[in-house]
Amino acid sequence: MKQKNIKQLFGLKVKEYRLKNKLTQWDLSGLVGVDQKHISRIEAGGSFPSSELIGRLATALKVEPKDLFEFYHLQSEKDLKKDITAMLDKLSKENLSLVYKFIRTFVL
Repeated sequence: MKQKNIKQLFGLKVKEYRLKNKLTQWDLSGLVGVDQKHISRIEAGGSFPSSELIGRLATALKVEPKDLFEFYHLQSEKDLKKDITAMLDKLSKENLSLVYKFIRTFVL
């Protein structure tokens, strides 16, 4: 599977928050003052918004602008496991035991 670029990941985040807020692309376009087709292109990863529009999108979606750039959960399963392993390798034995207990509650 091809790695997603920042425009695609950003578009997925916008769509994720739009759906969470029960908004259509039409609704969101009206709130931020752009054409619905522009929202569609952003969500599809074909267009990247200006910094001004990023601010308006964040306000309309009731998030901080930085939240639109948190893509970690949109990674492939392979990349997620790789990141988790790298983080686990940096933990102390005590913290690793805590993480183990936490994960175990979800697995069993």
